[in-house]
Amino acid sequence: MRPAYSQHSFAVPDSWHALPNGERLKEQIAASLNEWWPQIFGYHLLKLGPLSSDVSSQLCPVPHQFGLDPEKGQVKAQWDALPFRSASIDACLTTFCLEFHRDPHGMLREVDRVLVSGGHLLLVGFNPVSALGLGYLWPPNRHRFPWKGRLFTPARVQDWLSVLGYRVMAQECLSQSAFFGAAGSFSSLQSWMTQWCPGLGSVYLIVAEKLDCPLTPARPRWRVRRPLVVNPVPELAGRDQTAAREDADR
Repeated sequence: MRPAYSQHSFAVPDSWHALPNGERLKEQIAASLNEWWPQIFGYHLLKLGPLSSDVSSQLCPVPHQFGLDPEKGQVKAQWDALPFRSASIDACLTTFCLEFHRDPHGMLREVDRVLVSGGHLLLVGFNPVSALGLGYLWPPNRHRFPWKGRLFTPARVQDWLSVLGYRVMAQECLSQSAFFGAAGSFSSLQSWMTQWCPGLGSVYLIVAEKLDCPLTPARPRWRVRRPLVVNPVPELAGRDQTAAREDADR
């Protein structure tokens, strides 16, 4: 298994048009997120990355929703250096961010820092164990999105989240497309895979909840018993001997 950290930087898709069939993919992701938005509560929703800002979240009851990206977005900052206080964000949406970041572990730790206890992380990524992985067999694709980045399996991402103390609420696959040809190509094959191989989707959605363990000290229920005095105190022993002599003289 290759390490997650990379010494090289990666180009980031700045719009959905940079991805094959990007508009259709955005609609599929938005439709799946619409089932989760009514369950997200709080005051601040962070959309991380240029693609997250374009995903509709009208069904989310969180009043303040904003995007963050180094190039475009309401807030311009690096993904692994968020300009927010710790425990100040209630929910975060990351769309295809881990694949194009040199330090995905550091990015997740920074997102974990700003999320409140009980906050939600909605993570969308590409699944290499799918028809999408066949694109690596064609060398010219390594210079195109999404094969220009690094793809991580959903199981590996869930393992990272478990280390950070998250409870994975759901994982689902959203698309069976191989991103080859037009949007309607291989429609019968995609329908068959959706019915019989739903876990091999090219795009996955992970919904996780942050759990914090309180560090409240607990009082011990037991007490140390006083040790039994075996040898008498020297002063008391001397007094007892003096009293015994006086009684003998009498």
